[in-house]
Amino acid sequence: MEDNVKGNILFELLQINLIRKQIIKHIPSFSDMNNLVDVCKFMKCDLEKEKIERKMFSYPDYQGVLITYDEGYDAVPVVPELSILDILGGADSKDLRNRSRTFFGETLLRGNRVTYFIDLLIEEWREEDHVSLVKELAEALNLNCTTRNDVKNLKFKFRFPVNVGCIVLDALNYMKHDNITRISLPVDCFTCPPNKYSMINGNIFNGFPNLTELFLTCSSSNKNYYDLIHHKDTFKRFVQQFSTVKNPTIFFSSLRHDDAMYANELYEIISIIRMYDVKVKLRINNKCSRFKGECENCIDTMGFFSPVKQYIATAFDTVYNHKELLHTVGILETFENLSELHLEVGLDNIDNNFITSGSQQFRGFGLRKLNNLKSVKLDCDEETFDCYDSDILNLFYQLFEFTCSMMPRSVEVLQLENVPDMNDVTAKMITEYMPNIKLLKINCLTYRESDSLDNFTKLECLISCDYCPIRIPKTLKLLAYAQYEWSVKPDDIISTDNLIKSYYEKFTKRITDGKNRYILFNDVCNWHLYKCAIQKYFCRGF
Repeated sequence: MEDNVKGNILFELLQINLIRKQIIKHIPSFSDMNNLVDVCKFMKCDLEKEKIERKMFSYPDYQGVLITYDEGYDAVPVVPELSILDILGGADSKDLRNRSRTFFGETLLRGNRVTYFIDLLIEEWREEDHVSLVKELAEALNLNCTTRNDVKNLKFKFRFPVNVGCIVLDALNYMKHDNITRISLPVDCFTCPPNKYSMINGNIFNGFPNLTELFLTCSSSNKNYYDLIHHKDTFKRFVQQFSTVKNPTIFFSSLRHDDAMYANELYEIISIIRMYDVKVKLRINNKCSRFKGECENCIDTMGFFSPVKQYIATAFDTVYNHKELLHTVGILETFENLSELHLEVGLDNIDNNFITSGSQQFRGFGLRKLNNLKSVKLDCDEETFDCYDSDILNLFYQLFEFTCSMMPRSVEVLQLENVPDMNDVTAKMITEYMPNIKLLKINCLTYRESDSLDNFTKLECLISCDYCPIRIPKTLKLLAYAQYEWSVKPDDIISTDNLIKSYYEKFTKRITDGKNRYILFNDVCNWHLYKCAIQKYFCRGF
């Protein structure tokens, strides 16, 4: 015992079981307990040995904001005065936030993100009213609401993008939040007429001291990233201001297969960003709707997305036949800095000859040299297994093993969506090629019990749906489980309940929604880390 703890009244009180239990009883959430332990280190042992259970409330945070004329105004002038504008804060998530504010238990914001939908229903406003309009918008966004204190991600979406982007950028100048690390903005923010912006002076990011990432989205069919070339001055000012944050990175998160034709234009935009020592990462959807084996955009895989392929960090692709799969592998293996991969697979047109012939050219190679690849998601077409035909299942396992054999040993996060099961054979397929899995998320199509997790010698986090491990690896620190009765037989429900109860012997902390979801762990000191994984993979996924 440390000398500075001796004689501490609170420490002495916590040694009395009845008092300790009463104190814990009145702490609403594990987040509060984590904060308490951070301040009072001596409380760690007392909290960790107690069996504690809390309820959970998981919710999204969406808010719509409408900028329009005042309801009572009829004769609208060409350039309206601010007095006739009305900024209405949407009530999309207000009720949920109110419930969260008074909830006794663990509140879990999905994705740990606030999403704003901005509607601008006016075309013009007086120049002298611009600052007042921007300040009023910042106030309406209400980012400093107490339920948003721990939010990490801020996302903006526009229903009608004309002129709204400049208002949002300027509004950031009047917003503050100590915990925001990521802001997502539509590319429309930079394509307004130059005279619409007032962000020339100062820095719009001063209110976000922990900001490190900016995601640029491009969801509108009539907009693309290459519009930035025609608005260089505005974009340069923006990048210059962003370059002042710590370790700044800009993500282009909405690139598509066809964007390969504009790689030179994209490189020009990236060059602007790199002038200010800001990192660049690209996410591409590599799905080619016209793929016939002779796609003019990517038949030369080595030239695909040159000269910017070194910036590609995340890739998504969908394959439905062996030609697509082999071609996809040929493209992906040229992305040397790939860190995340999402592969959607349909088995309808994959024949058995593929496994024994065409795939041999990649077995043992494929993506195995991509040592930056840390996260892999394999999503199977649910309709493929509707009939559970034995031939289809055999084909799936062959394809699954081939896919695993391509992966590098650096993979630490693996997500399996709509897989038929997780048995010992499947687990060995995974761990033979990806032995360093620390987080496994698995969604089985039918309820399964299994002891196959023994194969995962480094597994720390399991997030599962309708898959219940009989034995839990000694390395496991966090278990999040969802069970849906429609996929479980009555006898299985009883069996699962018994398994869940057996987990209580290993884990002293548990969170439930009172229905079908459980979160189990031990270490209160690491709950903030566990909560991030839960918000990212569990709250959103099931």
